Amino acid sequence: MIRTRLSAVLVVGSLFALAGLCLAQDVMKVAADHYKVRVDNEHVRVVENTLGPGEKDPMHTHAAGWYYVTKPGTMKIVRADGKVETWEAKAGEAGWMEAEGPHTSENVGKEPVGFILVEVKSAAKK
Repeated sequence: MIRTRLSAVLVVGSLFALAGLCLAQDVMKVAADHYKVRVDNEHVRVVENTLGPGEKDPMHTHAAGWYYVTKPGTMKIVRADGKVETWEAKAGEAGWMEAEGPHTSENVGKEPVGFILVEVKSAAKK
């Protein structure tokens, strides 16, 4: 009996995890209220993100690209596998970012957080 319940819990938990992966979409489809497209052509899509304190983006993905932090702050990133990361974004921070698999982003700080992301369309996606 316990074994059957445990199996059922594992199956249901796996289904929820898979549902999150299936629901993860392009950020502009699920979080357009926090993102603005600045440039979109055959090579790149440049998006600007601003999240106010306590705001959260639903499960989404990003292509590989370059980022630049415009407004510093603290973001909580939760991956589809449940792994939680904290990003202490510094003003002026910049760098290359590999393709991001499904994740949510939440501003857990007291000020708006912002960044520019140049998604390279020819780069591999996760």
